[in-house]
Amino acid sequence: MKLTPRLADFLWSPAPFEEATPVSSAADRAGAAEMSAAPYAHQPLLGPRVELRPLARSDAEALVAAASDGALWNLPFTEVPSAGTVARYIRDALDGRAAGTALPYATVIRESGQVVGTTRFCRISARHRKLEIGGTWLATAWQRSFVNTEAKFLMLRFAFERLGCVRVQFQADAGNRASRAALLRLGAVEEGIARSERIMPDGRLRDSVQFSIVEREWPAVRERLARRLAQGGPAPD
Repeated sequence: MKLTPRLADFLWSPAPFEEATPVSSAADRAGAAEMSAAPYAHQPLLGPRVELRPLARSDAEALVAAASDGALWNLPFTEVPSAGTVARYIRDALDGRAAGTALPYATVIRESGQVVGTTRFCRISARHRKLEIGGTWLATAWQRSFVNTEAKFLMLRFAFERLGCVRVQFQADAGNRASRAALLRLGAVEEGIARSERIMPDGRLRDSVQFSIVEREWPAVRERLARRLAQGGPAPD
């Protein structure tokens, strides 16, 4: 059965965990308990059409199949696994989850169960109540569809409304103009460029453009994304 989302599907949905207690003042933030993502490490994030399922070693074959749609491992802007690198790729992701610094997911189409890519929370800072959304890629056939938009919506809602983040950040290769434009359409604010921020698999020194959404901006971003998804509008991929 084809899923046709409604606005209500995005503005509210039941969740198997408690919402974060709002922390609205400096005094509240100083006395608040540290943010913890650990209790949610093995819980999926569910939308009307997309499931973000905690990544597992058994996803190796499905990830390579998704990446084969467009030979994505040849992309210069991000790291995508091939048959020869997928074991290390998943191991590194799961090591981050075990250390409490990352929550990696397989991106799944709920209607078919097909794995079409991956994404993750990373650089999780419990003390400062912030994290990064990154490591995102999708099979070519699912790019510029609802998938990335719905996945980002699920992750942002989880970060702000469940974990109680005060900041969610993103990074894009300075040369990847499409990704930079997509983050602006998402509602993120461009903050600046970190030069030689990382070494890419081919040895290139990558300059990364940093973006963020902060908690006071989330209600407006949420409303806009929810309406776009419910209307089937253009996706910010």
